[in-house]
Amino acid sequence: MKNKKYIIFDFDGTLFDSQIGIKKAFQYALKQEGIIENDKEKLQSFIGPSLHSTFEKHYGFSKEKIDEVIVKFRAYYSNKGYLETALYYEVKEMLQDLKNADKSISIATAKPTVYAKQILKNFELMHFFDSIQGSKLKGELFPKDRVIGSVMKDLDLFDAEDCVMIGDTIYDIKGAQYHNMDCIAVNYGYGKHKDLVDARPNKVVETVNELREFIL
Repeated sequence: MKNKKYIIFDFDGTLFDSQIGIKKAFQYALKQEGIIENDKEKLQSFIGPSLHSTFEKHYGFSKEKIDEVIVKFRAYYSNKGYLETALYYEVKEMLQDLKNADKSISIATAKPTVYAKQILKNFELMHFFDSIQGSKLKGELFPKDRVIGSVMKDLDLFDAEDCVMIGDTIYDIKGAQYHNMDCIAVNYGYGKHKDLVDARPNKVVETVNELREFIL
């Protein structure tokens, strides 16, 4: 992958450990509906898929109810949750090395773009990225292949030959494969190892440092 010019990263579970704020936002929104959710494994599985699919799949909410619950999720996340985020160890150094190597770095995330940009600003990382594409607050840009497509369109790329997608879930892998794009799965994020392997990415890495060595 060292020859790839365009490096596209997922956000949560790949660059940032965002799970605390996301889980608390889910718990807050569900509590407003009279549901106390403390199942750690279940909450973990909520990170990655769209909010719409999570609330429908796990709680059977109607479309109208889902829209209401998402407003409550956003109320917590926009006030507190997005601040409960940590940058994975050695990520900033990796981004700087990629920039020094004249790579183009972008983000394709299921997270609303406005929150992704705010977090990047808080960590003083905005200058590393040529394109930052996410969902809108109502999730119009999900599934992941559409978000990746938005990055390609923003960069005026007509094919994915010179690109690689890096993410921690099957959604990132499948999204990349939709565009015939190479994909690296990171095993330090929120996806299950078996699921990642079964999705057949080009490579699975265990650490940020291993990822850095593979793409530089």
